[in-house]
Order: sequence, then C-alpha cells, then structure tokens
Amino acid sequence: MSTRHSLPTDAEARPVIARMIRRLSVPIILGWLALTVVVNVVAPQLEVVGKAHSVAMTAKDAPSTIAMMRIGKDFQQFDSDTTAMVLLEGQGKLGDEAHRYYDTLISKLSADTTHIEHINNFWGDPLTAAGSQSADGKAAYVQLNLRGNQGGTEANESVAAAQRIVESVPPPPGIKAYVTGPGPLAADRREYGDEGVKKITMITLVVILVMLLVTYRSIFTTVFMLVTIGIELLAAKGVIAVLGNNNLLGLSTFAVNLLVALAIAASTDYVIFWVAAIRRADRGAWIAKPPIATCSPAPPM
Repeated sequence: MSTRHSLPTDAEARPVIARMIRRLSVPIILGWLALTVVVNVVAPQLEVVGKAHSVAMTAKDAPSTIAMMRIGKDFQQFDSDTTAMVLLEGQGKLGDEAHRYYDTLISKLSADTTHIEHINNFWGDPLTAAGSQSADGKAAYVQLNLRGNQGGTEANESVAAAQRIVESVPPPPGIKAYVTGPGPLAADRREYGDEGVKKITMITLVVILVMLLVTYRSIFTTVFMLVTIGIELLAAKGVIAVLGNNNLLGLSTFAVNLLVALAIAASTDYVIFWVAAIRRADRGAWIAKPPIATCSPAPPM
C-alpha cells in the first residue's frame, strides 16, 4: 500500500497578485513591448528632446542673478542672464586691419536683434578701448548679452547664432576670433554631455556583458538579460522623452545623464533579481516534489 504526503500546491502557496501576474504574464510582456515601441515613435529621442526643451541652469533667486538682472533693467540693456565674449587674438599687436574686422563683426552682430540684446562695444570707443585690450596689445574682446536664460534652449540658439556670425566673417591673416564665456560654455556642456552619455552607455553595457558572462557562464542567459535591460532602458528614455516633448518635464544635460545611468543600473539589478528568482523557483520545485512513502506489510506475528 502506498500513500502520498499532502503538501500545498503552488497555486495555494502564491498570493493573489502573484497568481494574476503569472496568468497574465504574456499580455504584460506584450504590453511593455508595445509601450516601448509607442513612446519611441511618438516622440524624438531623449537627447533630441533634451536639446529642444532644455531648462535654464541659473537660480533666479540667487543674489548675484538678481543684481545682474537689476542692472540690465535699470540700464535698459538686457533682460536675460546669458553673456558671451567674442575674443580677437593676433600674432602681433592688433592694428587698423583688426579694427576694421572688429567693426564688421559688431555691425553683423548688432543686426541680429533676434538673438543678441546688447553689445558692450568698449574696444570700438577710443575712450574705453584700452580697458578691453590686453597689455601687450595682441588681444581684445567684446561682451554680448544674448537672449534666453543660460542653459535654456533659447540661450543655446542665441549662442549658435553668434558663432555663425563670427564664422561668416573671414578674419585677416594672423588674427583669430573665438566665441567664449558662460553662455557658450553652457551650450557646449549640453552638446558634449550628450556625446558623453553615448560613450558611458557603451562602456557600461560592455562591463555588464562581461560580468554576466563570468557570473552565469551562459551566452543565452547573458543575451536574454541584455535584451531585457535594453527594453527597460528604451522604455524609460521613451517615457521621459514624451513628457519632455509635451513640456510636462524640464530637461538638462545633467538630468539626461543621470536618467540613463540610473535606468541602466536599476534595469541590471532587477533582471539579476528576476533570473535569480526563476532559478530559485526551479530548484524549489525539484525539492518540493512530494515524496512517495511506501508502507511495507507488517511482519507476521
């Protein structure tokens, strides 16, 4: 005669939510895949959205910002906090040819009132020229007040416009012109920050690939986990891109960088937990198989 120990079935042991997730696992997976596709189709890539909807980086309630805005208002010169410098540098002392080149630049910059609010043309005035020229006479600068707050989309567009104007005027031999200052620095931070995100993402994925191969020693498991991480990353970036593209969320180069790093880290952690839980459940299923107990007949009296 043989009997079987009575153990709770898997359906009885799991909570209700866990049972529902298990039963609806295929629709849930398909739903996440559909969401990932949709959010990456209805909006541009996160880097593009971040560039088009960049937020200003300066604190409006900082005393230095308040003082600078007060100066611009009282002197009726500017109402933004973005400044740029056009620097002229020569191999020798800047002479009449450099001044004519400088005057041409000032004329073109002054004509672009869409992007440039005010020009402190000190080098063009004999009374103030010495204050904006280097001691050796080989360099001079002019300060521009650009439209848009520093780090914002409008300010970055103003910086790009000033750079195009300077590049459109060929300098005399031996003279170079540069667009520099806080405004161009913030714009470059956005551009090169996006390039840095791509490099960081590639290096991180390579490190994760090596780690998973060493840990699981399975190409199939590693590829499966990397695909899952990629879907999670695309979903996170796509959702934020949709929010930013509809002006529901402001983005900066730091926010985009942190988002990508956190999405990769969280995705890697959760996929490792997931695979570990699946393996643990498989081992538990073998251990929890109800053993068969055989009752041998009683010995004769």
